[in-house]
Amino acid sequence: MSIESFDPFAQGWGEITYEQMATLRRERPVAHTRSGFWYLARYEDCRRALGDSETFSNEGGLRGPGVVVPREERMINEMDAPDHTRLRKLEQSTLNYGNFRSLEPFIRKLSEGLVHALARNEEVDLVPTLVDPIPSQVAAHLIGVPVGDYVQFRAWTKEVCTSAWITDNRTERGEGLAGAHPEFADYIDTLAAERRASTQVPDDLLTRFVQAEIDGEQMSQVEIRIALAHLIIAGNDTTTHLLGNLLYRLIESPDLYARLRADRSLIPAAIEESLRFDAVVQLLTRRTRCEVEMSGVGIPAGARVVVGMASANRDPEAFGSDADVFCVDRVDPPLHLTFGYGPHLCLGANLARLEAEVMTNVLFDQVPHAKFMAGFEYQRLPAYWELGPQALRAELGS
Repeated sequence: MSIESFDPFAQGWGEITYEQMATLRRERPVAHTRSGFWYLARYEDCRRALGDSETFSNEGGLRGPGVVVPREERMINEMDAPDHTRLRKLEQSTLNYGNFRSLEPFIRKLSEGLVHALARNEEVDLVPTLVDPIPSQVAAHLIGVPVGDYVQFRAWTKEVCTSAWITDNRTERGEGLAGAHPEFADYIDTLAAERRASTQVPDDLLTRFVQAEIDGEQMSQVEIRIALAHLIIAGNDTTTHLLGNLLYRLIESPDLYARLRADRSLIPAAIEESLRFDAVVQLLTRRTRCEVEMSGVGIPAGARVVVGMASANRDPEAFGSDADVFCVDRVDPPLHLTFGYGPHLCLGANLARLEAEVMTNVLFDQVPHAKFMAGFEYQRLPAYWELGPQALRAELGS
């Protein structure tokens, strides 16, 4: 596919290969596509666009052209200040590092049970048996979903994450989250109402959302509902892909697997390298508030800009001549852009890292070596903005 035909909102758009990204960085770092988008390929341009919310508006998020979402129903990733500032303060007061670290025992116990149940010395697909269950159950536990509802909640999670609501704000069932996914919305509303009516509420994320207050203002029920949907989309999906991509790199390289298993201090570096090399979020969109110049190219006001994080993360100007190599030995590399940059940096980034770190340690504890089945090839999920494996057919040693 050529950049001229690139349109992230058109079904069947295809994908930009890493070779094409490299060509764009060299020859057309700011590429104006036939569909009207401006694609940024270089690290410095992408970081600037993500960090400069005064010039690059976040309004619209990943919504399709012409889709207008009522203010109260916008996800935090499609807001600008002051709405973004207010909601981020409210969410940040509940989603902090301390809250995430308190989840470590739950994540470890869950991971130990899942890895222990995996078949040994025969084919097993690690996506449905390990990669998918961890983020979905951690999210359910974090939110405060009763254990008996986990299966149904996971089904709703998959439904919302793959829904046209994300881009169109509607499905064939109706408009807005409540119209597009009424069962999910009603369920969240019911849980929130129970917490408001009770004097003995659990210490979970939903309770914190209900009770959170900044400058005397609380989150509305619609905002709570949308915030949890965004948490599921941005946290559950991206963490799932991080786990899958990391496992792929470890298992495809027996030497790397053995090295990290022997030296667990390298696991955090491997997680960051996975996020850089296989960006789970491939791109984000912005809209210019005014005319701006990037890499010597003028972009007009009101233009839709595609921030190519996957390309930026492999820019040799930022990461060196071996930017196209998976390497856990990088010394003080710049921040990858997979979780964003600046005022819109992902609030759940540290939880994703924690889940990956715990899962990897548990896998190394129980599985001395692993290999992919003969003929296995990485196939990415058919989604324009994310990168994760459809399957990981492997054999685990005992």
